[in-house]
Amino acid sequence: MREYDVIVCGGGPSGIIAAIAAARSNIRTAIVEQLNHFGGLATGGLVSPVSEFNKNGNRIINGIPWEVMNRLAAKGAADLSYPIGNVPFDPEVYKLVAQDMLKEAGVDIYLESSLIGCEIDNGTIRSITCISNGLKFNLKGRVFIDCTGNASLSRFAGIPFLNETEDGSCQAATLFFRLGGVDTENLEQIHLRNPNTRYFNVRVRTVLEKLKESSDVPNFGGPWFIWGMRDGIVNVNMTRGKVDLLDPLKNSQMVCKLRKDVHVFVSLLHDNIPEFRNSYLLDSAVLTGYRENRRIVGEHVLSMNDLSSGIKFSDAIACTAHPVDIHIADSSEQRVFFLDKVGYIPYRCMYNKSFNNILVAGRCISADEYAFGAIRVQAPCMAMGEAAGKAAAVACKERIPVTHVEVSRLKLDWRSGE
Repeated sequence: MREYDVIVCGGGPSGIIAAIAAARSNIRTAIVEQLNHFGGLATGGLVSPVSEFNKNGNRIINGIPWEVMNRLAAKGAADLSYPIGNVPFDPEVYKLVAQDMLKEAGVDIYLESSLIGCEIDNGTIRSITCISNGLKFNLKGRVFIDCTGNASLSRFAGIPFLNETEDGSCQAATLFFRLGGVDTENLEQIHLRNPNTRYFNVRVRTVLEKLKESSDVPNFGGPWFIWGMRDGIVNVNMTRGKVDLLDPLKNSQMVCKLRKDVHVFVSLLHDNIPEFRNSYLLDSAVLTGYRENRRIVGEHVLSMNDLSSGIKFSDAIACTAHPVDIHIADSSEQRVFFLDKVGYIPYRCMYNKSFNNILVAGRCISADEYAFGAIRVQAPCMAMGEAAGKAAAVACKERIPVTHVEVSRLKLDWRSGE
């Protein structure tokens, strides 16, 4: 049983930042990740670009998240020039940068380690149980941060959820894939630079819809083709599956179908779209892109009205510039609502008041269906991670519940660009 002040569960975009923020506050910090690398859906899921750091010409997310982007750019592995602050990146370099920054901060790293349970006493988590290569081990902590993306720690702890419904349905899942040999010079809409723009490729969508009339074309979204940081390479977002949060067998069948659909779409693009005549499959994601998973019942449930009206909460800890973006699982439908103003995320969405020492950061915070559609993307998740890491450090140093942390003590610099 090793002991820490802060233990971060999940090494995706929010978890990386949370662990770095806590460790930089001179707090003994550990991070637990089920894969053999960091980055979560950014790297293992091939989800690109990182969206969005800017709103109305201003930087709204700074701090450690933007530091990561700068570290990538310094290695030629990210493009910081997009006006809305979307950042395309090289996923392999991202893995290395994340690992380096965690080690520089002094974080103890547990890779290839899956969370399988926790010990909890009257709303206080005492330890977590993990398994790695058949070895079960425990980590004891004072504050825990759930950045798993599927609220695994929260579920083990018994925190209630807003959306674990009877049928387990939620937004469509996607399996990203990458193609090489693409004529990226002539393929339109691969640079997601401008605000209030829907970047799916209308021309390709029209061709696929026409093919559906006479052949077996799987359900698809978009499609979106994102520049892969090198000429000839695009990340492809178009497969679409129906998720069931409560049935692992159905979910596995869905994932198998998505992987088969990848190969179908590779052939369809190759045979019917001129820019893909010489294309070939580089790889498909090792992580399924779950747009939505469990969301906790927090002290505040962030609403669509909160975001659209630009309410600046007294305990705001992060912003979002991303549109409300909802993907319907059993059709090609996508509902998009652009925000005129910066949307603010309050600290109260990151905890349930009945639990003393656990914070949730990333896409499992307390939000309704529509607000969630704007805060689930990487940049705001990273900003939430920084706030969670700093809050956990304050809670440890002052020996107070996470519910009593004053946001003014966190010294967040995301406001500097408003």
